[in-house]
Amino acid sequence: MTITWPRTSPVRRHLRWVIPLVVGVVGVAVLFFFAAQTAEEINSYAPGSSPTSLAGRLVLLLMGLIALGVACAVVTLVNGSRTLAEWLRTRRRAAGRYTPDEQARLDEAARLRDNWAAASQLRADLIARKVPPQVTVWDLAPYADEVFFVDAPVQYSRYYGTDVTYTQTSGFYYGRPSFVLAGVAASAIGNASRRSAASAQAREQWREHQTVRMLVSNKRIATRLANGQWLSFDFAAMSAVYPEPRDWTLICQFPSTSPLLLTGPAVPAASLLTLLMTHGPHAVAEHPSLKPLSLEAPA
Repeated sequence: MTITWPRTSPVRRHLRWVIPLVVGVVGVAVLFFFAAQTAEEINSYAPGSSPTSLAGRLVLLLMGLIALGVACAVVTLVNGSRTLAEWLRTRRRAAGRYTPDEQARLDEAARLRDNWAAASQLRADLIARKVPPQVTVWDLAPYADEVFFVDAPVQYSRYYGTDVTYTQTSGFYYGRPSFVLAGVAASAIGNASRRSAASAQAREQWREHQTVRMLVSNKRIATRLANGQWLSFDFAAMSAVYPEPRDWTLICQFPSTSPLLLTGPAVPAASLLTLLMTHGPHAVAEHPSLKPLSLEAPA
């Protein structure tokens, strides 16, 4: 993944302030010319005998002259300031100086590129039947003959519905009919809103969003939740696997628990190992979703 900063061509960038400046200068010159002509016409009459239309025209020309000058000056200054700011920003980036937000984006892009390159190399090694490097894990008790290959943070979610209760209110309204009707309508609207909110909360959706520590071994995917609890998702217990490296996601389904969604830079590597253990070595080379790993990292 490569960060591409938005850029404007030098010609287009300078046209922002050059065009308003030229229009302003030409417009002011034209209006000044007609104003001068009108003033000469007025002076050609005897004092106090010039037509009022000429005076009105002169006033309008002078007002237009001032308005056009001010408007073009404001537009030129605003666009010129933007052009200057863009030029300074381009110079700053060219010198390798970035704002904290820009640096964070660059670091994230580099992290994605590195993880994509590592996953691509892992796929090539697995296709060549090479054993990937192992990582040492001390805080999770391993299964018999279990070895770990990935230890990284990822985003974790589970997909399920739940039961939600809500309180339905009612009231006793006494008084004029309009007051009673308004009270009943307000209660009905409130109950409908609470019922709709409860229905939305209860439906099946991705829940428990959090950052977790993920371990991938030759036996399972293990995650350490934010509360410190370890959960194991054994490859032998998976009923379906949906790897999407281009989206940095992996979805695993199980017959006895809710689906698991993992998202993050380390997920393509986890997807490769998961497919290897659930489908066999041929899946690493032939699964359609894994073939993009032979290409450049997605933007």
